[in-house]
Amino acid sequence: MKTFEQYSELLPLAIDWLQSVERNCLTNGLDLTGVEIQEAKSVGVLHAERIKVLAVSEVSKPVHPELLKAAIEIGMLGDDAAARAIGYGIEVVEGYSSRELLRHEFRHVYQFEQAGSLEMFISAYIKSVLADGYYNSEFERDARRHELP
Repeated sequence: MKTFEQYSELLPLAIDWLQSVERNCLTNGLDLTGVEIQEAKSVGVLHAERIKVLAVSEVSKPVHPELLKAAIEIGMLGDDAAARAIGYGIEVVEGYSSRELLRHEFRHVYQFEQAGSLEMFISAYIKSVLADGYYNSEFERDARRHELP
């Protein structure tokens, strides 16, 4: 497996792509309900009112071939992905929304808020996935711990 430094040249492309996915969610997604805002706050989200959830047929994948290849190599584009949080945008595959899934994604929003920027969050996230694998990365372990109250 490559190191973060070997993937870092693709980081600007990844940020551009992720920002476009977040914009799509924020433009076309639904506001959280009052209950969902409380769930987001209960897992630490500071600005839950900014979150929008967009129902999709599948989570977005990058079009750029090198970026797509890198995302697959890193393990960030599983075929079974039911949701993805990017900044304040959350994509949820139709038919998969649940309280546990949303709490998991809300925790990723919290992680993004704590990182301070999308670039800082995604850099730390990728480093963690490269070091420990997707399932065992610190960010995924933390999000799973918050799936249930």
